[in-house]
Amino acid sequence: MQGISRRVFLKSAGILSFMVLPGAGRIQARPFFLDEPQDYTGRICYNENPLGPSPLALQALRDEAALAHRYPDWLNKNVESAVADHLGLDAEQVCVGAGATEMIQKVADAFVGPGDEVILAQPSYNQIATEAIANGGAAVYVPVDENHIIDLTAILAAITDNTKLIFLVNPNNPLGKFIHKDDMASFMDQIPEGIAVCVDEAYNEYVENEDYESSIPYISEGFPVIVVRTFSKVFGLAGARIGYTLASADITEQIEDVQLRATVSRPAHAAAISALNDSEHVNATLNLNAASKTMLYNGFTNLGLEYIPSETNFMMVDCGVEAEPVVEALAELGFNVRTGWDMPQHIRVSTGLLGEMEGFLAALGTVMGTTSTPLGTPPAAPGIKSVYPNPFNHECRIHITTRRTEKVSLVIYDAQGRRVRTLVNKKLNPGAHNFSWDGKNTLGQAVVSGVYMLNMIQGEFASTRSIQLLK
Repeated sequence: MQGISRRVFLKSAGILSFMVLPGAGRIQARPFFLDEPQDYTGRICYNENPLGPSPLALQALRDEAALAHRYPDWLNKNVESAVADHLGLDAEQVCVGAGATEMIQKVADAFVGPGDEVILAQPSYNQIATEAIANGGAAVYVPVDENHIIDLTAILAAITDNTKLIFLVNPNNPLGKFIHKDDMASFMDQIPEGIAVCVDEAYNEYVENEDYESSIPYISEGFPVIVVRTFSKVFGLAGARIGYTLASADITEQIEDVQLRATVSRPAHAAAISALNDSEHVNATLNLNAASKTMLYNGFTNLGLEYIPSETNFMMVDCGVEAEPVVEALAELGFNVRTGWDMPQHIRVSTGLLGEMEGFLAALGTVMGTTSTPLGTPPAAPGIKSVYPNPFNHECRIHITTRRTEKVSLVIYDAQGRRVRTLVNKKLNPGAHNFSWDGKNTLGQAVVSGVYMLNMIQGEFASTRSIQLLK
């Protein structure tokens, strides 16, 4: 989660509204403690490449480490040229940064401002929603269809005059499903002028189905498309933090205009360029992934568990009971998986080495044989539930709820996006919490009448509520 104090949340009172990022609190992967620093066995929660970086990338990292005292290519032009050559594009159509994380943030910074809307699927990877809200915009969520596929028809129906960006994850995370290439073509033809489409293709290389197609060709066809990719997954460089966007030269220039310089290290540059040339490592990764998925499919079937077939290196499986106790029990047995996304019975499992998959399935069988916790009513979603009175004169009472024990930030901003008062910035236990604001800033001075914004962040959730002070 990026810091929010450096961003402008609003420019006028008219855009203040209540927004909650959906999901199940911070998407959970239980704390993972390593007895041996190099032993990550059982960490099947982050969709990492279990084979690690390619041998060529490792050698490049070693060679470049000796030059760690020298600044890197400030603007990442070396990697941009290599990516362009690899994909048959012009270097002016590539922008490289510190992972897909930075690039998604920069897309939001370039295209989403106060009052603008971003449309995205739910469930899906929702970083763009956090970035949009931080920029004073809003996130509009469109549920996937009954087949767990992003519903492009519903997304088109959700477009308004305020829509500036549509964000698609293809194939989607956490569901592992892709958008049929014919559906994507029809969708692109119907996008109104003035709206950009950003397609996160972090798992592009894993897809085997011939009905899938990358969105890169739309760039040369003149569509306002931005493709986000990463070296974190199939190339095994998650720890190196390097990713990139692909778009027209004009759109790429807009993204570059909001980007910081030198966010990617020299070793990461060298590793990425070398990884592009190691097709043998990519093929080995894909072969292992296919074998791991087959083992998981068979294992889930033998356990009587329903799962969502995936075109990626992870999949969702329905435990048939509340997933939280299952996740906890698996962690005790040395296997970390994730749950969340408003799918309280599902866990997401990353593919790993075959031995890991065998051990995980054995552990899951043990856990499912001992876990009989019925699925109950999930705890209330985190968020700002009420502010009363509002408008207020002397003091207002603020009621929030939290779902898990984790750090919560509750901050008041003025109409220019300046921090006025931090009400809480610490870990809170699950449940209801009450706070109050007396209309004073951090220095104890009374602030002027006007509309203020209350912002709450807990894990991957953010919610906002306007507060009007009248004197």
